[in-house]
Amino acid sequence: MKSDFVQFVIALLVLAFGGAVEELAPKVLGVGVPVLLIASVFFATRRTPFVALLFALAAGAVEDSLSGLPGLTSVSFFVLAAVAARFSRLPSVCMAVVYPLFQLWLWLWVSGLSGGIFGRVLVSFPVGLMTAFATSVVLVWLDRKGAVGED
Repeated sequence: MKSDFVQFVIALLVLAFGGAVEELAPKVLGVGVPVLLIASVFFATRRTPFVALLFALAAGAVEDSLSGLPGLTSVSFFVLAAVAARFSRLPSVCMAVVYPLFQLWLWLWVSGLSGGIFGRVLVSFPVGLMTAFATSVVLVWLDRKGAVGED
């Protein structure tokens, strides 16, 4: 019971601070840092399927609202990425390629993206990898400090 409450508080903190980092961090060729997307993939591998799905839905909704994207654009991709990471044998590979795939997803559904698709995908690889590393380190630290999984 305590662990559930701690997981809920950590998820709320990640949504709030992840959204703030995404909004305030500088963008290169229209590509920002994918904290919420990486957190969705991370939680998909470390939480129950229900919690992972709820977080992916919430993170996608926050992403849509912050980016001004049409409704369910990010939500649908975040849920697909979480499911893929959950059932993948190599979740770290999912974390490495999820952001460039998200750029392709946006290119399919949203017209007029700044920077062009080639530049966005090219820049999204290193940005996604660095964000995946930093976000994973912070989330593992939060889980350890919150004693998640230790009842």
